[in-house]
Amino acid sequence: MKKKVMIVVGGTGGHVFPSISLARQLHKAEPGIKLMFVGGDLKNNRFFEHHEFLHKSVDCGKVSSKNPFKLLKSLKNILKGIWQSRSIIKSFKPDLIVGFGSYHTFPALVAAKLSKVPIILHEANSIPGKVNRLLSKHALTTGIYFPETAFHLKGDTVEVEMPLRPGYTHGAVTKRFAQDYFFLNKNKLTLLVFGGSQGAKKINELVSEAICRYFTCDKELFQILHFTGCEPTEKLIEEMYAVNGIKACVKKFEKRMDYAWAAADCVISRSGASSIAEQMEFEVPGILIPYPFSSDGHQDKNAAFMTQKVGGAISFMEKDLTPEILGKKMSTLFNHDQILIRSMKDAIHQYKMKSNRKDLSTLVLDNLVEKS
Repeated sequence: MKKKVMIVVGGTGGHVFPSISLARQLHKAEPGIKLMFVGGDLKNNRFFEHHEFLHKSVDCGKVSSKNPFKLLKSLKNILKGIWQSRSIIKSFKPDLIVGFGSYHTFPALVAAKLSKVPIILHEANSIPGKVNRLLSKHALTTGIYFPETAFHLKGDTVEVEMPLRPGYTHGAVTKRFAQDYFFLNKNKLTLLVFGGSQGAKKINELVSEAICRYFTCDKELFQILHFTGCEPTEKLIEEMYAVNGIKACVKKFEKRMDYAWAAADCVISRSGASSIAEQMEFEVPGILIPYPFSSDGHQDKNAAFMTQKVGGAISFMEKDLTPEILGKKMSTLFNHDQILIRSMKDAIHQYKMKSNRKDLSTLVLDNLVEKS
């Protein structure tokens, strides 16, 4: 009989993208496997591939409001979501449920516990979210990316690779191919700049002013690949770089981030878990500016992993960073010998060589075998 796995997810791309990658890996490793996605408000999730996977949307609620009416509404939605999820579980009959955290998964994971279906959790961040902290003791195991995450969870944990999107493999495309894709100069160092879906505005302001006013190295040495996150800013930054004689490819958004990583010699970005995992995979050193409003300050801890544990980045708190400070640090990175860039790149490579992580898909399939 074909095995069935229910993948429970919702919320941001940081949750949804790894879940989609897991599904594709499972289909590749076990073509006969049956998968279903379930999650809070999944039908409206802009990150989810609705056309590709069987899916069901359930109600959910966030228990954080101090307003009693909003709180009651959230509790009502959670209870409704649990009832809906139990009905889906009864119909689909999954052998295993994999949860990716966030309040969007809580109803389905509670329903899994009530229905006595085994659970595996995945926690991408160094500081786990409330749902995974609460339910980790009920899971067979929790796959974690950052070693320190284990101290915040109850029950068994296993260090796993972050499930990345297809093609997000170091060496999958050549650096020259990636440079040609963005019309970049193969003889210049490439700085990749992006701020993600939430924290792009401040990154755009800091980096553009730092480069145009405080960068002291020869501007002929480097070029910029800058994804701004919004169209008005795109035009403004493109003009700033052009006026200052800096070669740049400026875009609002880029679907082929695997090409961007392949082209990059250095990066300035936030420190979301997926970004860190991609930075590690492509071995790109850089400057991390944690998003100051991340839940439980998890981006601060993610950045600390890259700077202290791996040695592959420099980190600045946004509140302490000015364009002048950033410009001076960039000048140090892009001086004539790039010793710091090369040493950080080597540190990332060495850490990867010592790592003994398991694929999340292998962890799921191993537990399916044990269950049978």
